[in-house]
Amino acid sequence: MGGMTEREVAESAERALSLDDDSARWDIVAKLQADPGHAAFDAAERLCGAGEAKQRLMGADILGQVGFTREGGARVGPFRDEAMRVLLDLVEREEDPEVLESVCTAFGHLNDPRAIGPLVRLRTHPDADIRFSVAFGLLALPEREALDALIQLSADPDVSVRDWATFGLGRQNEEDFPELREALVARIDDPDEQTRAEALYGLAVRGDRRALGPLLIWRENPWEESDYDLLEEALEALGEPRPWVSGGEQGGA
Repeated sequence: MGGMTEREVAESAERALSLDDDSARWDIVAKLQADPGHAAFDAAERLCGAGEAKQRLMGADILGQVGFTREGGARVGPFRDEAMRVLLDLVEREEDPEVLESVCTAFGHLNDPRAIGPLVRLRTHPDADIRFSVAFGLLALPEREALDALIQLSADPDVSVRDWATFGLGRQNEEDFPELREALVARIDDPDEQTRAEALYGLAVRGDRRALGPLLIWRENPWEESDYDLLEEALEALGEPRPWVSGGEQGGA
């Protein structure tokens, strides 16, 4: 398949740039990402070098999953190395917060360890949205430097950043070392219920019985916003089967 022509790509990108409706804009970005040809990548590369932030933002948005397919995914997509080259160059000179956020998110889709350095440098950025995207960018990277950054982000003052980083530590990797466990223990009493749930699950699947007491208390008095199935899986990981109730169904929150 040859994909879209350069003219079709240019017209689509221009239309997206003119839209105020973010949902409609993303519909066009997704179409460009899914194009199997080279024109969409070439256009995204040019956009990343443009003078206006909204153009660079669109370029980074496209590059995160350019060539993406449901079967292969961005990690093995045809433009991964080329996209990383462009994004690594962009992140070193970019100052606009929205563009930086997009670049960090794109790194998360591309799942390339070359992104660890830039992501780690941005982990203390004053913009919480950027720190959230940094956590997303690091989620599936098992390297110790990436995990250390997630450990720091799991104690972030922003609840969404803490939740995402704790999710990354607890569920998105199988690494197990003392500092990681202690970071999860520190989140057992987090004000946010889902962050607590992620921490308890991460400890339970690693066989850390410090999660058992809080999990049993939760079973007796479930939280309003927590993921019931996730916490029951955590209890099962510690040898506590799910309780059965009348009618043969398992209780819920």
